[in-house]
Amino acid sequence: MVLYAASRKGQDLGLKPASPKTILKYSKLDIADPSSIQNFAKSVQTDHKNVGVLINNAGVNLDLEYSPENVRRTLETNYHGTLNMCQTFIPMLSKNGRIVNVSSTGSSLSGYSREIQDRFRSPTMTLRDLEQMMNEYQEAANNGTETRNGWKTQAYGVSKAAQNAMTAILARENPGLIINACCPG
Repeated sequence: MVLYAASRKGQDLGLKPASPKTILKYSKLDIADPSSIQNFAKSVQTDHKNVGVLINNAGVNLDLEYSPENVRRTLETNYHGTLNMCQTFIPMLSKNGRIVNVSSTGSSLSGYSREIQDRFRSPTMTLRDLEQMMNEYQEAANNGTETRNGWKTQAYGVSKAAQNAMTAILARENPGLIINACCPG
């Protein structure tokens, strides 16, 4: 088995494989950069026919310096970057492959308006619908109207709620794969 431990710098993280049969490869990957995702995917595909499991654990929390720019950066990494990783790797997954998106307790839908909660939970939501929601949130952050429009003023939580909704959509769209989110906290 080959395990890729990717990070923005691609440095040796000092991880030790649990089995001597496991090969550990360190790779450079910034999921906020679509070209970095493409380069990483090409590298993996060159070495391997199929991918068995993709674990998306990358993320940023910039809420201590909450601003419209940091909302953009948070959504870019935690939502758009994770979505791009999933969409890039789904065609590379083996039959019965798995994607695990690491979520957070910050993704809780409490604190949103009932309308926003219902939209996040909609069983018919599409990626286009979700993208529209993220555009609405970014616009509200730009205008300082998040609370008035039913949002939280916590970009990290919004991005992780969007990641959960995206995970559910991808699972519906790819019934032959196992696609889920987990919360380590």
